[in-house]
Amino acid sequence: MVALLATPALAADEIHWTMIGPTAVSFDWRGTGRTLRYGLTKSYGLTATGGAPSILPFSSAGPFQEAKLTGLQAGATYHYSLDGGPDHTFHALPVPGTSFTVFAEGDIGSSLSYRAMAPIQARVADGRPSFVLAMGDLSYADYNGLACVDQHFNDVMTWSQDAAYMPIWGNHDWADGDTTDDLRDYKGRFDLPNPQTSPGSPSVSCCGEDWYWFDAGSVRFIAYPELFPGAWAAWKKSATTLMDQAQADPALRFIVTFGHRPAYSSGIHAGSPSLRAILDTLGAHHDKYVLNLNGHSHDYERTTPQFGVTHVTIGIGGSTLEPSLGGPCAWAGGCPPPAWSAFRAYHHGVLRLQFEAESIRGDVLCGPAATYDDVTCPEGTVLDQFTLNGHKLSSPPPSVLALGHVRPNPVEDSTFMLEYTLADAGEARLELLDVAGRSVHRIALNAGGAGRHEAQVSTTRGLRPGIYWLRLTQSGHEVRGRVVLLP
Repeated sequence: MVALLATPALAADEIHWTMIGPTAVSFDWRGTGRTLRYGLTKSYGLTATGGAPSILPFSSAGPFQEAKLTGLQAGATYHYSLDGGPDHTFHALPVPGTSFTVFAEGDIGSSLSYRAMAPIQARVADGRPSFVLAMGDLSYADYNGLACVDQHFNDVMTWSQDAAYMPIWGNHDWADGDTTDDLRDYKGRFDLPNPQTSPGSPSVSCCGEDWYWFDAGSVRFIAYPELFPGAWAAWKKSATTLMDQAQADPALRFIVTFGHRPAYSSGIHAGSPSLRAILDTLGAHHDKYVLNLNGHSHDYERTTPQFGVTHVTIGIGGSTLEPSLGGPCAWAGGCPPPAWSAFRAYHHGVLRLQFEAESIRGDVLCGPAATYDDVTCPEGTVLDQFTLNGHKLSSPPPSVLALGHVRPNPVEDSTFMLEYTLADAGEARLELLDVAGRSVHRIALNAGGAGRHEAQVSTTRGLRPGIYWLRLTQSGHEVRGRVVLLP
């Protein structure tokens, strides 16, 4: 994929749109052209004119444009052309009773800094979603420079011209002390539905759009804000009211929250106890509330239902994965995982959610391989899958090659129990490698077919104490884990 350089715009680029109501959308773009033609056919017939947004981005000279389209037909698909460009389509919020597909990703970045980012956006485009939820840390311009902001919005154009872009902010989008980037570069590029202001929000990007909410089909979506002083306590009061309303509305079947920080996480960023208490309380009092989406930890992790709510960390949208290095367990929350953790993995990808009248189905689609992967899966295959039906959760075991828990670890007597998953019925091989990558011991595994297995492993006595790699190989793929041998 050829990267677009973040240079001053000569024609419209950074094109994306948001759904702001059942009969309204807003477009944002960069360029001197201000004319957007649209209509129910490719003949268009209607025209909107862009103007400067109320908060002005500063990542480049722009000019930045925003246009609000109102009076649309509910449930209709419209064609549009921006500044004489090619035909694309848009729609307002899905109407009650309709099915729709959403992709969700977090901790994304740009192709200037992260090679996994662009292939993942191409996977999103292939899925043709109704809209995309972005769980914050959109560009990492605070680390990699302002050009990454413009590049991010050009990278996502592979899907953002035909699917609505619905974001929430992360710590790298606003962090205190960051003199490079701030929320003006993001709030200034979006017009969000039902925007809300949080106490403690940075004054430089004041005011509004710290969080928002909307109804799509039979689902109420509620974003939650960043950890500004007093923001979560204020959000809890507002969210309680919104959930109470959804509980009383027979047209709404599910409630979904989304934000950057996790309530439950065994990754490098632990779950926030205060956020957990808030979401647990909301789940205990609202049985339509079944799903929370977040990023922040650069991994994938799904919980069992906690007070009726399944929590999914999807910080795998492109930026570098973040395992815990230097010890036998790659997960800061420990090995084996906490009791509430149903499935976790280090691998880039994206979550596809299919919303039906009585269910939500989630499929995590594998992205490109990376250095810190602890599972192997071809691009586009399903890493994890779950279905929510009210409080009921079903999740078939993933058919991916994976190394699970080593018990005990460290190993004192050269024998340990190993959990592992095979992708198919093919021959599998397990090896012990030293830190230089040399095979020092080959371990026989009984053929067991696809799925999860457990084996007692005995290493060769006399191996020097230290850290070793376990390498599991099957059908041309391999995955590694760590084990520590004690004297």
